[in-house]
Amino acid sequence: MKNSLSTLTLIIASTSTAFASTAGEGQGIGLVSIAFLGFFALIIATQLIPGLTLFITGAKGIFGKGNKHAGTHR
Repeated sequence: MKNSLSTLTLIIASTSTAFASTAGEGQGIGLVSIAFLGFFALIIATQLIPGLTLFITGAKGIFGKGNKHAGTHR
């Protein structure tokens, strides 16, 4: 049992540097990574348009020259 445990420890210790090494030079960014980032960029872009519209209409409502008597009862 002790012999197999020391053998297992020796194998793990000798392969730990192999797990840490890279596969060579940088491969660059792949097509799947570009599609993944593009998908989230598309989500952000499509949420930006309604957000800006809501912000602009809110700012016009606060600072605009709209109806000054809005909300008063006649």
